[in-house]
Amino acid sequence: MKNSFSSLRLNLATTSLDWVMEHTIKHSLSLKNAVTLDELQPHNVPQSPIETLYIHIPFCHTLCRFCSFHKVKFNEHIAREYFQALRQEIRAVLTQGYRFNRVYIGGGTTTILEDELINTIEMIKSLTSVREVSCESDPIYFKEGNPHLLKGLVDRMSIGIQSFDDKILKASGRFEKFGSGLQQAEYVSRAIEVIPTVNVDMMYGFNIQTPETIANDLAQTIRLHPDQITTYPLTIGIGKNSKKAACLAGQANELWPQFLAVKKAMSEHYVMEFPWTFSRNYGKPVKNKYVLDGEDCFGVGSGAFGRFGEQFRISSFDIPDYINRINAGHTGTCYTKPLEKKALLQHHLMMMMGHGVLDNKLLKNHTGYSLWQAFPIEMTYLLSAGALIKQGDQYHTNTQGQFIALKMFSGFLAGMDYLREQAREFPLSMQNSPSSYRG
Repeated sequence: MKNSFSSLRLNLATTSLDWVMEHTIKHSLSLKNAVTLDELQPHNVPQSPIETLYIHIPFCHTLCRFCSFHKVKFNEHIAREYFQALRQEIRAVLTQGYRFNRVYIGGGTTTILEDELINTIEMIKSLTSVREVSCESDPIYFKEGNPHLLKGLVDRMSIGIQSFDDKILKASGRFEKFGSGLQQAEYVSRAIEVIPTVNVDMMYGFNIQTPETIANDLAQTIRLHPDQITTYPLTIGIGKNSKKAACLAGQANELWPQFLAVKKAMSEHYVMEFPWTFSRNYGKPVKNKYVLDGEDCFGVGSGAFGRFGEQFRISSFDIPDYINRINAGHTGTCYTKPLEKKALLQHHLMMMMGHGVLDNKLLKNHTGYSLWQAFPIEMTYLLSAGALIKQGDQYHTNTQGQFIALKMFSGFLAGMDYLREQAREFPLSMQNSPSSYRG
């Protein structure tokens, strides 16, 4: 009876959380107050390095049904022009005085033009002293590409598998694109032989999944011995893309038992860094983290976002427009949006929930606010939902709290979807730019 009550209370809590997050996203991530930006402002360059330079590669051979990231069908001529403009933008950013600790390359399919990717990384390494280069990849690159060429250039590779279950691969359109689960497992094994740190992205929350099938899926993943495994729910979002994802998604109340199945499956050989990221607990320690730990990020390339200080920056979502901007001597960033203090605090809350510890002293040193000053409503909600355990001046998340943190992270991903949807509707900054390649 007690477990039934706890489950009911959690369902009510997460249902209300979904409603609040949607309202918060639409308010705090609305781009109605975004302003245009044509030049990088030298006086705004931070004195200390920005943690991450994010680079976006927006090309794919085929487009996955549930993916809302900025991407277009591959056209080699346009893609090579794009990479030239991208390197030009990166050089301009570095010339302005921006410095970075690490580089993260995402997409799209980042390895779609291997030589261009290599040239870009080599240029960055020749001009900076970044400590780490991370890159996303689809699995088939390790069959059709030359990953040995990335040795010494890419420190960590995140491979988007999502599932080894052929039924899910077929439902999501990935079977035809990347092959069967067994074939993709072989590709991951090849990656592990070449890349120092490998993360495998897995997804759950599909309408044909059960806790048992999820456990089987993760057992297959664990047998490959990747350094990290990321498990996150299928994000439905709140905009136009939600219709595509909703066709594949299961019921909201099925997510809790599936999350428990994930935790159980991972518990023996992997440590939970976040409720969505697990690192192996054997061999050498995993030093390269998958999830950006809430730090500042500078985005370059069409469709890139950046956040540092109290501003959010959006690059052009039209590829020819982006290329024209760079060739005309402008920055790739088209718009900036001021971020409200409350939104920044809520991001801190999500990351603390993800870490599993809400530290009063740490938050006050960082923001000037105590937990109850910054989050009076949120703290009341979390305690009433049975998500926190008080220990001295700190609060620790229990399993229910970890699940709520996962839901918050899913809401964050939905917020990024909402931003991309709005940014795609922005007018072109170069009005003579063709828009036939728009994503």
